[in-house]
Amino acid sequence: MIESHPYRADIDGLRALAILPVVLFHADVSGFGGGYVGVDVFFVISGYLITSIIARELDAGGFSLMNFYQRRVRRILPALFVMLLATALLAHLLLYPREAKDYARSLMAATLFVSSIFFYQKSGYFDLEAERQPLLHTWSLSVEEIFYIFFPLLVLILWRRCRRQSFGWVLVIAILSFSGAALALWMDPGSPAAFFLPPFRAWELMIGVMVALHPWRLPRSPAFANLLSLVGLSMIVFPVFFYSSNTVFPGVAALLPCGGAALILLAGQRHPSLVGRFLSWRPLVLLGLISYSLYLWHWPVFVYGRIWIGAALGLGQGFVLIGISLILAVLSWRYVERPFRGRSGILPGKPIFVVAGLAGLLIVGIGLYGEKTGGWLGRYPPELATILAAPYDNRDPRQGECLTTRADAEGCRYGDEQAPPILALWGDSFAAVYAPVLGEVARGRGGSLLSLTMAACPPALDWQSAGQSWRDACRRFQHFALDRLIGMPGIHTVILAANFHDYLHDEGRAALPTALQEAILRLLSAGKIVALTYPVPRLGAHVPNRLADAILAGEDPDRVRRPVAEFLTSHRGVFALLDGVPDAAGLIRLYPHEIFCPAGECRFYSEGQPWYYDDIHLSLTGAALVRPLFESFLDEKSQGALSRGEKATEQIP
Repeated sequence: MIESHPYRADIDGLRALAILPVVLFHADVSGFGGGYVGVDVFFVISGYLITSIIARELDAGGFSLMNFYQRRVRRILPALFVMLLATALLAHLLLYPREAKDYARSLMAATLFVSSIFFYQKSGYFDLEAERQPLLHTWSLSVEEIFYIFFPLLVLILWRRCRRQSFGWVLVIAILSFSGAALALWMDPGSPAAFFLPPFRAWELMIGVMVALHPWRLPRSPAFANLLSLVGLSMIVFPVFFYSSNTVFPGVAALLPCGGAALILLAGQRHPSLVGRFLSWRPLVLLGLISYSLYLWHWPVFVYGRIWIGAALGLGQGFVLIGISLILAVLSWRYVERPFRGRSGILPGKPIFVVAGLAGLLIVGIGLYGEKTGGWLGRYPPELATILAAPYDNRDPRQGECLTTRADAEGCRYGDEQAPPILALWGDSFAAVYAPVLGEVARGRGGSLLSLTMAACPPALDWQSAGQSWRDACRRFQHFALDRLIGMPGIHTVILAANFHDYLHDEGRAALPTALQEAILRLLSAGKIVALTYPVPRLGAHVPNRLADAILAGEDPDRVRRPVAEFLTSHRGVFALLDGVPDAAGLIRLYPHEIFCPAGECRFYSEGQPWYYDDIHLSLTGAALVRPLFESFLDEKSQGALSRGEKATEQIP
């Protein structure tokens, strides 16, 4: 049975209660660490309203799929498309090609309603890289849009075949969806699938659906409604202030905000509740009315604002960006949303589908062009384009395949893949950059390289970063890699490399020296030569972008340098960690920084090519510079040093 007022002001107020924490969380305002739960409140509201509308029209015999989709198109697409076009223009003006190419892909995904799947495949919501994704927030629109496409069909089937059991079927769907999300988070507390994918978020929308379809009778007492609404409000407010990016979410933790939204909706179905009257306060209602446009605009404003400012947002800067977002939201609501609403809106009837389709094709075309041109590389002169293309042209094309997060990954072969491996590489992404050049070194000696690398997983037995979501996979991979290396007698040398600088800032850093030494001792005891690779210098900025800035400013990119003393000071902990590994027969130490930092300055560029493809990872060009260093300890002349645990260095001209 559907009991719903034609218009409930408190629902617009609830929208305001949902959007405010989201905006404040994204603005980095202290105290709103769980503000992201506002999105979950929106899901419940959407499920409730859509079901109320469809069921009421079905009861009246006037439901039409065509009319339903037309209303959704009018409600969602005009404001969305305007925002997408505006952010595309800003991407062309402000983003470097690597970021612009990613943006172009996300633009196509957002237009085609699959951005939740796109961002699931790309990154986590709380990753640092996410702060430079102008369309990251469209993942939630994608979830709702997929719901709008398929849910009416489900309702029609249920209404015609088993109307009385419709609530039960929705409950089953909700339980299956919630169970899937909980299981995914149990297996991986940082599961991007549980966060982004519609099947794992469906239960939140189904809660709203069940509120609209509820078959039970609640007490009519105003006191009961007031109590229900107050409990619901507290269930939303508590996680806003006490959750954080470290909370395992959505899963069980999302029950609080979703349940709170459901209770507020239930409490106001017969007459206004205490919280309902508060939410009907005119300023909150007005904020709720513009909440969709505010959601569309606030995140791109923050992303481009951070890029423009070039640093983390201060409190004042955050509120300035919030003000800009509010202005854009009001303009969008007044001049884009409202004119298209209703049967008498702009482009009445079916022509709205044609225009929306053409607009969508135009935006997809813009995205496709941006992707195919490497992020609109044509904006730049050839020298600059080459530098800026480094993130995808000057890196190992096999890295996506070979830098794994699978615990049982077999590893990748480089060099002469038909020849048995004689060298091995073990480590994280810092090790992975050496795979192509070490493969060529192995080829020159009649063999191949076995590369065993896992992202953010060092070659340190049973040590993993505390914040790593695939800790268990890393632990199992460490044992798998070590056993495999020991069990392959043809491999005489193992090169170890990792991002030890960042691991030494982890809360578990005290156990790292022992874990690293244990892995090395096991390899040495198995008769392997172990080459321990020391760190390469860091510029402290995205190298291709910094080089581009220099060229655009009329400077010589080869003068983008850093004093070696600064590098050694900033990495003294890493050197102490690696120097702490006892000398032993078969252990050799490699110092790449002596190649990169001649004459007291660390270089990052030569002959039109950057030596890094981002801020910390060597490009193919940079890794190739280290080849003489690898060869120096592998040739016959250097073998005598292996018994003394000496270092190997090699200067380049």
